[in-house]
Amino acid sequence: MATHAIRASLDPARPGVRSAARRLAAHLDDDSEVGNAVRSMLDDVAHGARVVVLRTDDEVTPAKAAEMIGVTRQYVDRLCEDGALAFRRLPGSRHRRIRVQDVLDVVGERDARRAGGDALRAAITDAGLDEE
Repeated sequence: MATHAIRASLDPARPGVRSAARRLAAHLDDDSEVGNAVRSMLDDVAHGARVVVLRTDDEVTPAKAAEMIGVTRQYVDRLCEDGALAFRRLPGSRHRRIRVQDVLDVVGERDARRAGGDALRAAITDAGLDEE
């Protein structure tokens, strides 16, 4: 089976993209995890969001990684320098490339820490330990 690189940008500003997305989303009747993900993506496009599809083994620049995480490029550079975010250097260059999966792992870890912190704050509040 041949693999095809998926690098598509679904831009709702292009003619027909929003209506095609709306039409395809309406025809999806699959309640699987995949069907839900595709439907969600198509609904986003139908409502004007620009969607980019990447494979987890694709590589992005630190600037794109920062955009995906929702932080500054300088923060991504610091994550790379501290070893918290894996990267490779382009041959004969100082430029970095970061696998999409590694970016997603950092996002997952951050979300887990936030959820833990939120749960801890809620437990402290519920126990009345936050009163002086």
